[in-house]
Amino acid sequence: SFLAECATMRSVAVFLALVAGANAECPNACSGNGVCSAYDMCTCYRNFQGADCSERTCPFGIAHVDSPKGDLDMSADSLTTGTVISGSAVYPFGTEELFPSMMDSDKNVLDNTAHYYMECSNKGLCDRKEGQCECFDGYDGSACQRASCPEGCSGHGTCEHIETLAGDVGYSLWDTGMTMGCKCDPGYSGADCSGKDCKYGVDPLYIDDDATARISEQYYTISGGSGSTFPADAVAGTYAIKFYDVFGEDYVTEPITLSTVDTTAGGCDSIVSALEGLPNTVIPAGSVYCSQSQSATASESSGQKYSLTFTGNPGYLKPLTIDTYLDGYRETVAPVTAGSTVATTVVSFNEGISGEFVDYFASKCTGVVASISSDSIGASDASAVTGDGLYSYEMNSGYYLGSLTADESALLKKCLGDSDGNDSYGNNVEVYDWDYGSYKIGGQVPVSGTAATYSYNLETPSSHPHAIKLVSATAADDYVGGLYYLTWYQSTLDRFVLINAPVKDTSATSSYYVYTTDGVVERVIVDIAGKGQITKGYAVTTQPPVTAWFEQYSNVMYTSYDVACETADSAVEPCLDQGDMLFVVNTRNLLASQNVSYAGNSVALIDTSAKDSGDLYTISKIYKEDPTATTFIATGHEDRFRIVLDQNIPFSGTTTSTATTTGLIGKQTGTNHVGIVNLFKFTPATTGNYEFVSQCSNRGSCIEGTCECYKGYNKDDCSQINAHAV
Repeated sequence: SFLAECATMRSVAVFLALVAGANAECPNACSGNGVCSAYDMCTCYRNFQGADCSERTCPFGIAHVDSPKGDLDMSADSLTTGTVISGSAVYPFGTEELFPSMMDSDKNVLDNTAHYYMECSNKGLCDRKEGQCECFDGYDGSACQRASCPEGCSGHGTCEHIETLAGDVGYSLWDTGMTMGCKCDPGYSGADCSGKDCKYGVDPLYIDDDATARISEQYYTISGGSGSTFPADAVAGTYAIKFYDVFGEDYVTEPITLSTVDTTAGGCDSIVSALEGLPNTVIPAGSVYCSQSQSATASESSGQKYSLTFTGNPGYLKPLTIDTYLDGYRETVAPVTAGSTVATTVVSFNEGISGEFVDYFASKCTGVVASISSDSIGASDASAVTGDGLYSYEMNSGYYLGSLTADESALLKKCLGDSDGNDSYGNNVEVYDWDYGSYKIGGQVPVSGTAATYSYNLETPSSHPHAIKLVSATAADDYVGGLYYLTWYQSTLDRFVLINAPVKDTSATSSYYVYTTDGVVERVIVDIAGKGQITKGYAVTTQPPVTAWFEQYSNVMYTSYDVACETADSAVEPCLDQGDMLFVVNTRNLLASQNVSYAGNSVALIDTSAKDSGDLYTISKIYKEDPTATTFIATGHEDRFRIVLDQNIPFSGTTTSTATTTGLIGKQTGTNHVGIVNLFKFTPATTGNYEFVSQCSNRGSCIEGTCECYKGYNKDDCSQINAHAV
């Protein structure tokens, strides 16, 4: 029996040994995460790896940075670009030792590729036990695919994708949906929104001489529309004003009473009280200047127009929003007459002055004091064959700088200098080293009689007119603000012609200081000739200026040609992009052809219902749309190419070209009519500028939201000089 027991034990031992040998074919029985395959190797299930399938694979994402994987084939040779390790658990389709060679859907290898899919997006380490990425600082997400926001935006902002932060610019690069950034709440700044901004003020040293600050001056009109007159167009009710401060934060006033019949209801007192009653003293008491105007005659509209100047809120302010729907979808400003069909109409606009941070026209032309003189150029001068407007046909408002002595004229030429900023054009003249901003067509000899009688004597602006700022020499306070004008030299009559018309004060007895800029104004053209600017002797079809169409009080322009830098033809000079600054001025524009000597040409006269147009607009958005039903018909206009500005244009640009031949005006094609208003891009220089509005008024340091003023300056924005600074 003893022998039998021993035999049995040997059999059990042999059996167990055999069983153990069978289980040892694959390591750790593939950890239950795979199957044991040929050659005693584990074939791991998806998202498991390692010899025994015990390690997890972490999520993959587009790599923030690429990196070579090293000598995967153990060749001890230079790293190869060919595919190796095909069929592995991590790279089932293979991978490369160097940077990845990406392929298109047809398996064609692409050049200059980057940001291949990598484990943890190459910005983290994989915890093989848990299969989770341990992201490096500044990255998060299951695959470390997001560049996270620092400090969670400190509780003073929201974490947004880069394409969201880009806004209307449009962003579609490789890190779309990956790179994140803080969008700070108004009044906070910095990468992590931890910095609290200080109050903005006007530098007291900027306005201690003849300079005056351009402070936001905004207008709005509430009426019963343009189709009716008093009293049928009368409206009454309540509305509110949405005000945006310098940080972009919006505040809504309490309801304001309005009646275009009873002018004692509401008015400036109510408006100022409502604005200065906004929370946080966002508008300081006594800082809003309001004026009201209204016509109540039977032949005119009874609409009320208000002007508001915010002297306590310097810097750029977004346009006011007037809300006449205070009761949800029910309008709270309605017609006074029962059953009236008039519609409440609200328009907001500027009249030449908007708030600014930087003065690009800070150089005073010392020794020059000018007035504004006028010429009697009217409808009878709208022909290129007859009329006293011939010597200055287009881009002439009928006004020019007057009362200049010979010495003042010489000084002004020197101050204006080179309008195009390019000496290679070779158009600078005289000892003043300046250019006219214009060029001549035809002879310059008077026929007879008055100085205004010329035969075929045309002068016209070049691609680069001059830009100036006129500041009243008798300004009542520091906030009158100067007005911008485009100007060119009319050599025939020795005049500095104003392209855009003044309207605030055209009295010949008013005097102005002239301020110039180092920046460059450039007319937008399609430079097929490749000369860089409009050049005498070249056909208009080879250098047509780009024109625009727009409605009065609108901020959307429809251009005659695609001028967006992202999509425009390379011949567009200059192309335009979001953030670029434009002059869009109210002046006399050509109708039939942009060739000023074109037989039978004519001009559209100035919109006399509008106010000053010499403001600088900033492009908020520029894009292209599909054609509409009226794009290519004679009663419509080109409307595919669009520019959205930061504020409404105060004059109408709805006149369309009368040309019927391709290329005569605005790159027009056939009868596809276009607008006629020219566009001028303004490019500031790096010199001659003055940042006159800033936090702590340039006279203190911002410490955690509070201004610490330099010695000799006080107030909460350091904008006041005290006795110690004298």
